[in-house]
Amino acid sequence: MTEELKRLSERSIRKLNNEEAFDHIGRLIDLSGDAAFARGLERALTLLDELEKRDVTIGQGAVIHYFRANVWSLKAELAGHKRSWAWEQPETQQEILSLSHAVSHEGFEKLHPIRQCQILTNRANLLNGVGRFVDALESWDRALRILPKFAMALGNRARGLGFYARALHDPGHQGLFWLHAHDAAVKAGADDALFDSFYPGLSEQFGAMAVSIAQNVPVDMIRESQNLDGFSLGRSKREKAYRRWCLEERLFLNPLNDLGAHSIAANDVLTLPSLTEIKPPTRPGFAPPIIGFFNQMKQEFASARFMLFEGLIAEGVHFSDKDVLLYNTLDYPSYSLAMERVRTSFRIAYSLLDKTAFLINDYWCLGKRPDQINFRNVWMVEGKKTLLPAFEEYENWPLRGLFWLSKEIHNEALKGATAPDARELHDLRNHLEHKYLQVHEGWAVAGFVDAFATGELGKSLSSHEMEAKALRVMKIARSALCYLSLAIGREEELRDSKRPDGPVFSMPLSTWDDAWKRSR
Repeated sequence: MTEELKRLSERSIRKLNNEEAFDHIGRLIDLSGDAAFARGLERALTLLDELEKRDVTIGQGAVIHYFRANVWSLKAELAGHKRSWAWEQPETQQEILSLSHAVSHEGFEKLHPIRQCQILTNRANLLNGVGRFVDALESWDRALRILPKFAMALGNRARGLGFYARALHDPGHQGLFWLHAHDAAVKAGADDALFDSFYPGLSEQFGAMAVSIAQNVPVDMIRESQNLDGFSLGRSKREKAYRRWCLEERLFLNPLNDLGAHSIAANDVLTLPSLTEIKPPTRPGFAPPIIGFFNQMKQEFASARFMLFEGLIAEGVHFSDKDVLLYNTLDYPSYSLAMERVRTSFRIAYSLLDKTAFLINDYWCLGKRPDQINFRNVWMVEGKKTLLPAFEEYENWPLRGLFWLSKEIHNEALKGATAPDARELHDLRNHLEHKYLQVHEGWAVAGFVDAFATGELGKSLSSHEMEAKALRVMKIARSALCYLSLAIGREEELRDSKRPDGPVFSMPLSTWDDAWKRSR
């Protein structure tokens, strides 16, 4: 086999047409993976680079990224990272990068539905593995909207929901997640499940997963008592429209919103878990400051979310915009209270990422200078691009998810591969805060915005782009707050397992009544 592989890896694709080249490279990848032949995998990457320079169709362009991801997946297996707690995984990062390139490629929609589902499912599996389970669910669900019976998406979604359930603090939420995990596993193991290839015994494994869940969780009792859509969305039409929009965009700070747009999730119930302090309290008789900090972050998120909604649905001219004298710069700018709400929602949501980093520094006692902390560097050795030793193989899945979420925003390669609405978020934030960002009316003809450069003062983009990016950063902030809460829950478990026996005194907290939420 090795001799055959050597000959295969030495073969050139110069005289092969595109289809023949794809077949050759695909066979080289498969055989090299089976034989753990590292040199063959490196050769496949080289051939894919050559093929990418050809005049390929847009669909083939997306497949090149998919093939490249398969190579990096096999390289990750050879490196032993597939089941590792290592936070820095170069091969996995390259695999995510390649799959993200494939999903955001203009040729993705031209691919066969099965290929689309393969790419989305593989990307979701990776995101789930590194701790980004919230984002993984969106990717699995997207695959299932394309092919509802796609077995690999159903089965891996079932596993992901099970991992998510274990991370939750709320037993009621856990039960619903286990029920949905069970049902997804049943569908994955059903006779009519759609498999993209022959996987011996996999259908039985999915069926066994469903049986195992049913043996350990009272799924029938949970199913009888569940009432996902029997809850009010408010009184007025406007409130109902707002809450329905939040549900559909998965913007409620509620893990149940990740199960779908069910009215049971139309509230922001995500909180910090029970905390134990072993040092003298900062303010005797008061709750630890971290609880108030998280409260403030939630309030900022909820307010920014509503500002975005108002900015997106606004019609007509608001009275506050009347008699504000502005010059016509002939490039169809977007000036209005509605657009300022969109811009402000972006700024508030993005600021929550750095506040997340600030809270991480305090709770995990990292000792960084408060004025030097941001979402990019809180994980790193001071002044270096090296991960802090404390995090290198730390078994906190949601916290690792936060780390990988920071990569999507700040890592040049990864942020360049994400969907257009997620690119350049950090640069956009800097322009909003410190420079000049000109937003133009979205109906302007294609290329019009580029024709009116803002010079060195700033940059331009359309109102449609601004709205999409604001929604994207809102989703990222929501994911970050979910990961943060569950990461602290996991940390409390780890600390409790190491804490010496002794008396623990409780301090119950009541909730802040909605009627008190007014300025005066």
